[in-house]
Amino acid sequence: CIACWQGHLDIARLLRDAGAAVDQADAEGVTPLSAASQEGKIDCVRLMITAGAAVNQADSDGFTPLYAACQEGHLECAQLLLKASAVVDKAKNNGATPLYKACEKGHLDIARLLRDAGASVDQAKEDGITPLFIACQEGHVECAGLLLGASAAVNQAMQDGRTPLFMACQKGHLEIAR
Repeated sequence: CIACWQGHLDIARLLRDAGAAVDQADAEGVTPLSAASQEGKIDCVRLMITAGAAVNQADSDGFTPLYAACQEGHLECAQLLLKASAVVDKAKNNGATPLYKACEKGHLDIARLLRDAGASVDQAKEDGITPLFIACQEGHVECAGLLLGASAAVNQAMQDGRTPLFMACQKGHLEIAR
């Protein structure tokens, strides 16, 4: 796992060739593929995928390689994972999807990739927060526009009744409120 985390491709290849289990997780459940995806180590991601690593294996929090790549803004890693059949809407234990995280971080290219791959634009976390809500909260105009263009439910409220528009107004994000 540490070889992929650090991007040491030759060591990762050596371990794979020696028969190391490509899906061996650490104490928190992080696999070499998840570590490489989180750090944007594209060559290690490619190596793990071709070695047959489980692209949807999650850690103890439900954190998958795709979620990791999307959270950190690693577009090429996310593309490879989706081509390798990563589940686009596989959520963490709290219900957050890769699209939610991309919108929270303002990673427009990744949000577009996920939308094009069929991600649900309205899938909410356990507290009712949707990708549109978080984009409005964080002031990510382009992500909000992308979601609205994909027919995201503009009035879908959190459990406490707050809507994306309410949050944009509360945070002072004029362009989103328009």
